[in-house]
Amino acid sequence: MPERPPTRRLRAFALLATLALVAFAFIGRAVISADDGAEMTADTLGFLVQGRFESATIPPSGPPDPYLPPALAFRSRYGILPSLVPLPFVGTAWPFRRTLGAAGVDACASLTWAAGAVLAALAFFRLARELRPDASPLWVPAFLGGTYLWAYAADSYVEPFAAAGLAFAGAQILSKADRSPARAALAVAAGCLSAYLLRPFDWITAPGFVLAALVAWKGSPDGGRRGVWLLVWLVPGLVLHGVLNQLRNGSFTDFGYGITGQFPFVHPLLSGLVGSAVHPGRGLFFYAPVALAALVAAPRLGWPARLLCFGVPLELVLVSARWYGWHGGSCWGPRFLVPILPLLVAPAVLAPRRLAAALLSLGALLNLPGVLVAPGAFQNYAELLVPPPGASWPKQGGDRVSEIAVLAPLYGHPWLLANSLAGRRLSAPWLARGARETAPPPDAAGYLSPWIVRRAVGLPPVSPFLPRLLVRSAFGYLVRGRLEQAALFAEEALVLDPKERDAPGILAEARRAGILRR
Repeated sequence: MPERPPTRRLRAFALLATLALVAFAFIGRAVISADDGAEMTADTLGFLVQGRFESATIPPSGPPDPYLPPALAFRSRYGILPSLVPLPFVGTAWPFRRTLGAAGVDACASLTWAAGAVLAALAFFRLARELRPDASPLWVPAFLGGTYLWAYAADSYVEPFAAAGLAFAGAQILSKADRSPARAALAVAAGCLSAYLLRPFDWITAPGFVLAALVAWKGSPDGGRRGVWLLVWLVPGLVLHGVLNQLRNGSFTDFGYGITGQFPFVHPLLSGLVGSAVHPGRGLFFYAPVALAALVAAPRLGWPARLLCFGVPLELVLVSARWYGWHGGSCWGPRFLVPILPLLVAPAVLAPRRLAAALLSLGALLNLPGVLVAPGAFQNYAELLVPPPGASWPKQGGDRVSEIAVLAPLYGHPWLLANSLAGRRLSAPWLARGARETAPPPDAAGYLSPWIVRRAVGLPPVSPFLPRLLVRSAFGYLVRGRLEQAALFAEEALVLDPKERDAPGILAEARRAGILRR
């Protein structure tokens, strides 16, 4: 990759390439993840429908989760702050929802996740410029398309926003800008807190950032004051988070992942570390091979940069490896490591040019199937397989594709694509080893994600999700006897989609109860 003073034309090309990558990944669906994205966006819709961040959940059926509490009855367990993220995108389209319809509003809402991926790529470049001031703007699309961040441009998670915040904080620590101690520390704290308030899991990296900042500012005449100011900004942020926890979850220390049984850090550490790093199911070095170039360049870094780019990621890896769902669920690659991806990859700008270019190209090739194929499609197929005789496979699809090498998505996704291209079933290693199907693999209509690709092959767009999300909230209110709110959400579902199948039944129930006159 050429490293030269950027020209206006080069910057324009980098911008166009970044937008092209995001446009290619564009699905147009507001929510992909059934838990995180659905809960957060439901709260966002609650604000738009009734003026407060509240949306009823459907009471769970079946045994409770031994590690996590049941979903809160009337709000997202992830807190109010993640629900603010989709608000600018959904809120802008909401006044025009009758004209735009479900597909139009869903498309606007889906831009939330595209924006997060672009912000993460830009923040990565901001950090990379601190390590190498002449780094080419082409690193922005290269980082986006050459790592598994690309798939998150269309998936409904807030991790890319957290990645942007942490990368920005790292850049501010290394910045040589002459600012007052309070302003310098505030810039670092702002980046950190934007990540921590969205993802409480990432608070574990705070000591690493503070240590890196103190080392970086050690030689400065006002370094000590900067360190004090950094704590002055971070501590109130932690207190604010605690107050929000108290108001939303009933406990100062319940960040939305409260405990009903065992402590959720129960996964074996070594297994989690291997899985997060080098296992083909979710290993970071498979899904972001350019991180290897960053390791090669490590000796060229000063100690502040080493602490930021390797110490902080190590903190998060050690903790997430112990989490009971260490892999992140229905997603592409190790989701919980997305927030530290820019930090870990940034030193690659100092690696040999050909090595970095080769690993970025390999990363794009490996991650393209993650963009083309919905992660849940192959995961659901794997979950329905009967294990080979005598084999012990995890029950959940997310665990299976993360821990059973033969079911790794790096092969499973291309396998689905190849089946469609060849027009026949290709060899499946898991079947060759004795696994048995209980359902056929999904066809292209069931797994192909990008809007532009579906149009190119004559498939209809992915169905909008916001009307179903509104109906889900309506059902949640209905079963709890709050018929007025149930009717309100059902009416809004019909505004978006007049053919919504379940909303009329909810409205009929409200009429029988005298809530509605018509």
